[in-house]
Amino acid sequence: MVGEVSVEEICRVLSRAGIGIRGDELKAIVGSERLNFEAFVKFCRSIVSTEKFRQESVTDNDEECDLKEAFNVFDIDRDGFILSEEVEKVLWRLGLWEGKEEDWKMMIQKFDENLDGRLDFQEFKNMMLRRNVL
Repeated sequence: MVGEVSVEEICRVLSRAGIGIRGDELKAIVGSERLNFEAFVKFCRSIVSTEKFRQESVTDNDEECDLKEAFNVFDIDRDGFILSEEVEKVLWRLGLWEGKEEDWKMMIQKFDENLDGRLDFQEFKNMMLRRNVL
């Protein structure tokens, strides 16, 4: 469906990141064949915080570095902001693009605290940690 990511697509991306998990295992973890945006963000947050996917404990600095690295994946032009167009390009390259640009514009708007139409690192961090959600 539009705006959703399948378990198979997530498995492919995790495999590229060096995390081996079978589709049936992942389906048992997430409880569904497909994830909408909210469920996908929740799943991504769980990967960061779950020892099953991490070899070492996460300190505040490690978390900050991980989030900065994730932010930089989406900040294609390295201007310090994430635009909906950049989200689309990254997801397209990962083979995960199924939505419409409007889906990502809505996501940006939801977490865009200063209403400038883009996410800076702190807004991205708040989104990933679910802080200060409007």
